Amino acid sequence: MPSISLNISEPAGEPQAPVTEAQIAELVDTFYAEARQDDLLGPIFMQHVPDWDKHYDTMRRFWSSAVLRTGTYSGRPYEAHAKIPGLEQRHFDRWQQLFTEVTNRVVPESAPVFQDLGRRMGMSMLARMIADAD
Repeated sequence: MPSISLNISEPAGEPQAPVTEAQIAELVDTFYAEARQDDLLGPIFMQHVPDWDKHYDTMRRFWSSAVLRTGTYSGRPYEAHAKIPGLEQRHFDRWQQLFTEVTNRVVPESAPVFQDLGRRMGMSMLARMIADAD
């Protein structure tokens, strides 16, 4: 089965209001503060993220590249997640649920753009993990 990848340069739709780097930083900071406290996601993040400042910076660059098309991110999200043992559909579902809640609060006018990209990213990673496990 061919691998599935997400091209973050692919438009996820246009925000109804301009998105700023400050909003992206607030979204990342808020989301990960809540994810770290989440009963399901928190233990995974706490075990696999040794440097939170670096992670926040990486996530800000990812979302800036994905939404604003700044080109500031050049990482490999699948490879980072594939190294985490025990990731299951329920983790991706909870991530999406929490991300939806946070985007609705922090960037309500642009939430659908972030949510669509997050959903596509999660589906792509999960499909690839399943394919690679076969």
